[in-house]
Amino acid sequence: MPQPSGKSLILPVDPVAPDTRGPLDLYLPSTAGPAPCVLLVHGLYPEQPEVTPRFSNFYREYASHLAHRGLVAAIVDHDLTRGFFYQEALATVRDAVDLLRAAPETDEDTVGMWFFSGGGPLSYPFLIDPAPWLRAVELTYPVLPGADTPAWPPPEDAIAGISAVPTLLTLVENEIPDYIAGQRSFVAQASNAGVPLDVRTVAGVGHGFDATTDVPHARAAVTEGLDWMAAALKSPRSFGRM
Repeated sequence: MPQPSGKSLILPVDPVAPDTRGPLDLYLPSTAGPAPCVLLVHGLYPEQPEVTPRFSNFYREYASHLAHRGLVAAIVDHDLTRGFFYQEALATVRDAVDLLRAAPETDEDTVGMWFFSGGGPLSYPFLIDPAPWLRAVELTYPVLPGADTPAWPPPEDAIAGISAVPTLLTLVENEIPDYIAGQRSFVAQASNAGVPLDVRTVAGVGHGFDATTDVPHARAAVTEGLDWMAAALKSPRSFGRM
């Protein structure tokens, strides 16, 4: 297995060694018994990266933090590592969730999904008529496509699912300009629909801040995202089904 490399998360962590299960790397907590689990869904790489997400310090450190919070964290390399292959990436992510839920260390009925950057569109199919096992969704500086995206669900269908699944959207003040309109439209539609989308904006930072901007309030934002996921998965379900 390649050694981890690439950019690191700004929030230091005692690394957890991954347990490889085919295409999936699991980061296991020290506690015994089936635990809530989280799949980390990486973003888009227009060309094959030298270091894929499974072997990057960045995602491994996110997964280690989640494991230290008592969760099983998982990383998979999906098809967006080779360009704009969203349908193929969705199939890979669906298979990864099935593998994660089937692992004996996980509670198959308590699953979170955390989507980053260009992986944001992959959240829509999971939020539409969400499965009972989907207990939390995070979106970190995501691409959020509009209704005119060919062959993809419209945002309003995904937004409706937030009524059943707690969802945290983390935005950055200095976002990539092409992403801003989609993010603002998504937030506005959620507000108009009255769904409980939790939106937090990190001031003074840009896209990918969690690997590039090591300042106290940025570290705090990373901690809040990790703590939010742990709390959402460990708390009794409070959201009703639609």
